[in-house]
Amino acid sequence: MQLSMTRVVPRTNAGIIDDIEDADNEKGFEPDDLTVFHQLVRHLIADGDRRAARAGRKARRTLAEMTVVGQRR
Repeated sequence: MQLSMTRVVPRTNAGIIDDIEDADNEKGFEPDDLTVFHQLVRHLIADGDRRAARAGRKARRTLAEMTVVGQRR
């Protein structure tokens, strides 16, 4: 006769992870990091364009324009 001390443990249907996922899903859509980054860049570009226009200048857009920082045109 062989005695065994093992038994099958029933799997849980819901746990803490499911609760966290449900709470997160209830919040709705959240933009990912890349979307937030693009929104920040668009805001900074618009702000830079406004500041340049107030100073009577045009914002630099290319690397060649950016490298001539100390030179006046």
